[in-house]
Amino acid sequence: MVLEHLTLKNFRNYRECSLNFGTGINFLYGDNGNGKTNLLEAISLLSYTRSFLNNLDSDCIYQGESYFEACGIYNNESGLRSKVLCRFSVSGKEFIHNNDKVNRFSTFLGEYPLVVFSPRDIKMTMGVPSERRKNFDMLIAQTSSVYLNDLRNYSRIIKQKNSLLRENKFTPRYQTAELRKMIEIWNGELAETAVKIIIRRLDFIETFRKILDSSFRKLINKNIEPIIRYECEYIGDDSVQVSPGEIKATIIETLRKKMEREISRGISLSGPHRDNYIFEMKKDDIIFDVKGFASQGEHKTFIIALKLSEYDYIRTNIMHTFKGNPILLLDDIFSELDDGRTEKICESMSDYGQVFITSPRYRYLDVLKEIFKGEISVFKVAGGTVKHV
Repeated sequence: MVLEHLTLKNFRNYRECSLNFGTGINFLYGDNGNGKTNLLEAISLLSYTRSFLNNLDSDCIYQGESYFEACGIYNNESGLRSKVLCRFSVSGKEFIHNNDKVNRFSTFLGEYPLVVFSPRDIKMTMGVPSERRKNFDMLIAQTSSVYLNDLRNYSRIIKQKNSLLRENKFTPRYQTAELRKMIEIWNGELAETAVKIIIRRLDFIETFRKILDSSFRKLINKNIEPIIRYECEYIGDDSVQVSPGEIKATIIETLRKKMEREISRGISLSGPHRDNYIFEMKKDDIIFDVKGFASQGEHKTFIIALKLSEYDYIRTNIMHTFKGNPILLLDDIFSELDDGRTEKICESMSDYGQVFITSPRYRYLDVLKEIFKGEISVFKVAGGTVKHV
């Protein structure tokens, strides 16, 4: 997939902006605070239906205006051009895809596959489990509408169950036996959907850890091995095969044991919404947790390898569609990296399709030109304007 053209109106610090992009690397440079990341944010909005920065849509409106528009013209590998328009105002947000209104935003995810690296991704290795879970759910959902539907269904079940637990805690309405029976009904639905999510995550992690190892090797020559594990209370070692029936039985038994605690606390205490992904590294035969013991450079290298792996994962899973390769957004990727790792990243760019790279430093363009032999389109960003140079 290639983004040929982007038009913005009243988006962030862009009153009006119209850009044509190249099919290879698009290098956007300029001082910080001038709008480089805003352009990537607009591109992510057209793929994810929301900003990769998780900002409110209202925050994206140009100061003093009442709406914004972002429009992208895409071309897939079969030569078919398509249009995506996002319009937001105080009356709401709408998506228009090839002149048809998108009624449910979640169904649009994956139409225009995208991978984003951002300095904020440090929360992946440094932050709480929900950040990692959310990231991988988004990744898998871009390649599987079934998984996305399972997540949406599970979210509905958890909300309904939590509502029942919370209301009963503060305003008891049911006898104990009746309440338990109602919770058992929700637990039955939860188990049915949870096992599907867990099995899909297990399949994902088995494939993804091999891709991660390969991506890591592109960036670092040292004898360091990346490790990623899926942590779920219903299974043991994520590399040991467990049948769906066994997992479901464990879920039901765990929910039964925790029922009284859930009633007492007024909240669900068990389910895949509490799962975690563990990041570790093996160096000199010693395994250590990335969160607590990796250096700043190792944190960033791990995250970059993770994002490049996400690209390869999506590309492999959409190989037999007409979508082509995902689009890759790399926001300020070279900062805080030594020259060796910067050069490794530049060398790896030939493995990807359309790439957007932002940087406050022009010198990284010289490094790219020395190493990358493909097409490079250069844009200077300054004061809410973009110039193709």
